[in-house]
Amino acid sequence: MHVLSPALCALALIFVTGPALALDSWTATTVRGLPTFSLTQGEGSVRIVCDPDRVFGPTPNGAVIVTLPKDKAPATVVFLAKTGEQARLAIANGSAAQAKADAAEWAKMVEILRKGGAFAVVSAQDSLSFETAPLPELACE
Repeated sequence: MHVLSPALCALALIFVTGPALALDSWTATTVRGLPTFSLTQGEGSVRIVCDPDRVFGPTPNGAVIVTLPKDKAPATVVFLAKTGEQARLAIANGSAAQAKADAAEWAKMVEILRKGGAFAVVSAQDSLSFETAPLPELACE
């Protein structure tokens, strides 16, 4: 398990607390019948796919896909909200599957994204910072 260094966490929070010129906009699409929301920043991105109607079976089938510019294969990412909330997810092949994720951590990540505001996605070697409007339609329970 990778542990995030205090210096990297502090750096990510500095980015999150910096002044924002404009909100980052979610791009909403439908992929294979599932609602998908994406944020892009340079070479990095965060994409969350939800299955609120259980299209692909009775178990939760959501996923979050993280692409970091400097850390191509993180083992863990942490979603850090400016307000202090955080959610730690194990990553395999660039994504965390809802069915395999810790349910409490998944719920915290979804709530961070729903609330909007400033947040960072941090790995042991890289981070992305965003500031978004609330995303109340995110149905990834």
